[in-house]
Amino acid sequence: MKDKIVYGLIFSLLFAIVSAGMIYFNSKYKNIFAFDFSPRVDELQQKKELAKADSLKVDSLKADSLKTISDSLKTKETEIEKNDNLKPQNQTAQNNISTEVPFRIPASENTKAKKDSIYNEWVKQTVKIYESMDSKKAAKVISNYSDNIARDILLKMKKKKAAEILAELKPEVVTRIISVN
Repeated sequence: MKDKIVYGLIFSLLFAIVSAGMIYFNSKYKNIFAFDFSPRVDELQQKKELAKADSLKVDSLKADSLKTISDSLKTKETEIEKNDNLKPQNQTAQNNISTEVPFRIPASENTKAKKDSIYNEWVKQTVKIYESMDSKKAAKVISNYSDNIARDILLKMKKKKAAEILAELKPEVVTRIISVN
């Protein structure tokens, strides 16, 4: 009987030591079970390093682009000054204005406005469709949209129909959709 107790204690002690060793080495190295004993770098630390590197790239790109823009503006200013010096002194202010570089709205803002108008039209049409549907079926479909799109659709609906659809959704989904970000 003493032998069984001694063997049981030895087994338990060795089991605890091996388990502790596995936990320790698995936290220290990447994957000890695949014999990958390279040092582990925390995922959070990796993400921070990547974010820092990305922000440095973005900052350097911004700085480079700002520098080139300022350089091009300086060259334009010097060209304008040279042109002004070559013109006769009795010119009117109207002619001087024509030599200035006009500022234009970037094409991205035009396309953004166009996309917004297309999106708003889509929301209007979708709202009409969902208002004519059964509330349960509309709730199933709307729950598959992203929170922002679902919010836009529900806010453009008639209040009574939107309330019926929200009543069909789970409370946590309703809270997530209606909450202000």
